[in-house]
Amino acid sequence: MQETAAIFHGTPKLVYVTPQATNIRRVQRSIHLHEELTELLFVYQGEGTYICDGYFYPIYPGDFLLYNQGDMHEVQSSSEKEIGTWCFGIVDFQLEGLSPGRMTDPAHGFVRPSSYQFQEINTLCHMVYEAISIEASYGKEMAQHLFLGILLLALHCPADVRNAPQDNHDVLAERMRQYISLHYTEPLTLQSISAALHVSPSYAAHSFKQKTGLSPIQFMINCRIGEAQNLLISSDYSATQISTLVGYDSINHFSAIFKKHVGMAPIQYRKYYLDHMRGKRKQ
Repeated sequence: MQETAAIFHGTPKLVYVTPQATNIRRVQRSIHLHEELTELLFVYQGEGTYICDGYFYPIYPGDFLLYNQGDMHEVQSSSEKEIGTWCFGIVDFQLEGLSPGRMTDPAHGFVRPSSYQFQEINTLCHMVYEAISIEASYGKEMAQHLFLGILLLALHCPADVRNAPQDNHDVLAERMRQYISLHYTEPLTLQSISAALHVSPSYAAHSFKQKTGLSPIQFMINCRIGEAQNLLISSDYSATQISTLVGYDSINHFSAIFKKHVGMAPIQYRKYYLDHMRGKRKQ
């Protein structure tokens, strides 16, 4: 990464930090985006896959995962237990040469291995988590300064072979992903998606499945559940209101799909997540 990569316009501000425990069964956090936030994740235990902006990466302990504001992203554990991550939410983020909210360009990849600095970084993450809970003002200031150190370390870690150019020739699948991401709250069908992109339903379904491993409708459901999780975490909307906002007419249908996908009811998920988060409810 170029030397200018860690030069900020203004000062990035930490708004929350959340540790993902690894001694519990996997709770699906569906593919989602944040319109007002940039995120930095640090993997401290477990292995899995990071999906960001249509790119897929294997991830391991010691990896930093970079997330650009507004991009679709998801972390998937490779086991039945959760993958251990520290998740930092950031506002007012801008690097020289990149637009606001962007940590990296796809050509440079979204994963940075920390290698031999793993233990030091994991310790810093713990310190940030403890500092941000201190009610006195110096606690928040301490957390902010410690976090900036983590952020600089992440941005100066070099990319590795996982960030080599990936196959992006499947233009149709990418167009479908973008279309569904913009319209997932609408009553989409395979026929309406393929008609909007002027291709046959069978060709559209085959191309998308080959690229993503999902059917277009499965991806739409993932988008809906991901946004529902965002709203459960960041707002006080009721489950009924959220079901309408993400495209479901029936709260019972929404709750059943949410529980099947995530493993718990919507309000139960809200309590589960907020019990582990420190900082502002802005995700």
